[in-house]
Amino acid sequence: MRLVGLGILTGFVLIIGLFTVGYLSTSIPEPNAAAAGQTSTVYYDDGKTVIGTFKVEDRKSVDIQDISPTMQQAAIAAEDQSFYENRGISVKGLSRAAVGVITDNYAGGGSTITQQYVKNYYLTNEKTLTRKLKEMFIAIKIDQEKSKDQIMADYLNTIFLGRKSYGIEVAAHNYFDTSAKELTVEQSALLAAMIQQPSLADPSENPERYENRFRYVLNNMAENGYITKEDAKNAQMPEVKKPRSDNELLGQAGYMMDAVRSELKNQGMTDDQIDRGGMKITSTFNRDRMRDAQDAIDTLPKMKKGMHAGLTSIDPATGEVKAFYGGPKYFERMQNNSTQDTAQAGSTFKPFALVAGLEAGYRLNDSFRGSPVTFPNNGHPWTPENYGGASYGSVTLLKATQSSINTAYAQLNINVGPDKTRDVAVRAGLPKDKYGLEDNASNVLGTASPTTLLMASAYSTFAAEGVYRSPHFVREAVDSSGESLYKPDTKGERKFEQDIMAETTYALSQVVQSGSGSYAQNLGRPAAGKTGTSSDAYSAWFVGYTPELATAVSLFREDEKGRPQKIGSYGGRGEVTGGSFPIQVWTRYMSDALEGQPKSKFPKRPDLPDKDRPKNKSGVSKSSSNSGSSGSSGSSNKKRYSKKDKKDDEGKKDEEKKSEEDQKESDDSDDSGDSGDSGDKGKDSGSESGDFGGSEDSGSEKKKSGGDKSSGEKGNTPPKKKEPKKSKSKSSSSSKSKSSKSSTSSE
Repeated sequence: MRLVGLGILTGFVLIIGLFTVGYLSTSIPEPNAAAAGQTSTVYYDDGKTVIGTFKVEDRKSVDIQDISPTMQQAAIAAEDQSFYENRGISVKGLSRAAVGVITDNYAGGGSTITQQYVKNYYLTNEKTLTRKLKEMFIAIKIDQEKSKDQIMADYLNTIFLGRKSYGIEVAAHNYFDTSAKELTVEQSALLAAMIQQPSLADPSENPERYENRFRYVLNNMAENGYITKEDAKNAQMPEVKKPRSDNELLGQAGYMMDAVRSELKNQGMTDDQIDRGGMKITSTFNRDRMRDAQDAIDTLPKMKKGMHAGLTSIDPATGEVKAFYGGPKYFERMQNNSTQDTAQAGSTFKPFALVAGLEAGYRLNDSFRGSPVTFPNNGHPWTPENYGGASYGSVTLLKATQSSINTAYAQLNINVGPDKTRDVAVRAGLPKDKYGLEDNASNVLGTASPTTLLMASAYSTFAAEGVYRSPHFVREAVDSSGESLYKPDTKGERKFEQDIMAETTYALSQVVQSGSGSYAQNLGRPAAGKTGTSSDAYSAWFVGYTPELATAVSLFREDEKGRPQKIGSYGGRGEVTGGSFPIQVWTRYMSDALEGQPKSKFPKRPDLPDKDRPKNKSGVSKSSSNSGSSGSSGSSNKKRYSKKDKKDDEGKKDEEKKSEEDQKESDDSDDSGDSGDSGDKGKDSGSESGDFGGSEDSGSEKKKSGGDKSSGEKGNTPPKKKEPKKSKSKSSSSSKSKSSKSSTSSE
């Protein structure tokens, strides 16, 4: 008997010893990635309206005060009625679990809430004795280190409750469209009933599957004094909302989420950080502007196979992308039409040469060759043509800008230096390595193939009076504790002199007032921009801006392998140009986006200082200043253009416009222009028309019909507000669009 007693004592001591060794040798591990991760949520620029979420599991952790007492009580009633008395483990439960593991008949159960939390947060669902013992030791240590309230909060934040819901906060929203803090007794009891078998059934479809467990929880809540027995008896299964369809990325949401993720990754964040970081990400996207972009694109005729439309709109004051159009169906074509697809820029590239010319000393009244001529281009002869083979004679730089005259701009580019034009494009925001952006004379005709994002950004620099601000999709990303992780710089960097920008804006405003972009007059407020059509009409553009927004619109086409294709006839037109559908979409979008906003004016046109012009490298002598200089603009003559010259020029506006109307070509392209000089020599056509200097809260709502006074679209009418949507395009290719052949642009 004594030996038996000694054996029992020895066994007891051995168990104590083994327990002590196990306890001391077991440390609390790092949380497993799945349990520690939280869903990151992306919002529109209001910081309240959700666009979508980044997640592996849908999880959001909350503090104990943000979980209703009834939910805490229901969890105790369902899973661990001794929660507040035990030290993290239940001897009875552990014994049952150990026997189950040894006999390979483990049915679960018996674990305390603390143990379940340890398994969910630190360990795995592995059914082994080693894992169970480790769970026990960690649970004891956790109970010593944390308060019961903290353990309860951690537990309820890690449980899985079906519908991809991890944690009580997400489950409350997914099943009842409420928060964990607002859960009722009945709602709490149902969720607690689901803890053991969350995938048994969806309670909205088969509530009876949880009826027995639901009653079990309520009865235990009554026995523990949390509710009355009468309340438990009268409680009914709560109404559960239907599960949401997995449509989070439909429409433009998928494109917006991709853009946000890409920007965060460019800032050094990993996918795991984004998907599990529990971040609140406020985007730059404005919900109304996104809808306006969609509405504007929907006015287009049904797209041809392989045809795509892009639109990007940027706030010049911040660099924030307020809207874009990614494509009609994200899951059919995940390539973003506006931020990833490229297309030859055509004549939208000419303003970069204009800026280079102004910086070099040229002025808008300087004359250039408007007729076909052969120029040297890297040692080879080059004979660019104007749209439709038009010949203009001698034209001013302003006229060349208004009517998008290729020959004049070719001469300017050669004299200034193609490298200077390229430099302006880079300073404005285009990447140095952009395909087609080379130091050759033809770069002025838009051989580079940018995205609408890049072109909107470049023109945004013009709108911001020479300050470049990097375009971005994220306003701020903060972690779950509210600490800022990323916030873009919106101060920007000055790249161009203000006076140069003001003169550039004036020239581009005259494109709208009396040039190829006249349809944009329908906007009814100061606007500047440039049409563009690539050679053989592979792409068509309009890029323009007001003081408030810079927006680029493109149309392009590609085959199933992503190779550029001619747009061809479309929408009842024999040929699509920048002055047709692109400018119509631009005007519709900008009209809606700026509706009700004060009409700001552009900066006052400056008096640029005298400056030596570059030497003439073009081999063309007919490029003298209109201020009376008889020598070529390639000479070193000082600029002799004064305020009086400008005043005299503007006083001849009506005469010039009449001349333009008389000489307008019959075709309705955006670059048909005039058939001759139009009396340009010696004057800047167009007037400031109240568009420059100061600002006004209101102004004339008079709108001019575009295309009837210049080389714009013939017979265009003002866009109608909220007109019925036309059929959307059906994208067929997911390949990135490449640049078309780098010959000359049509515009």
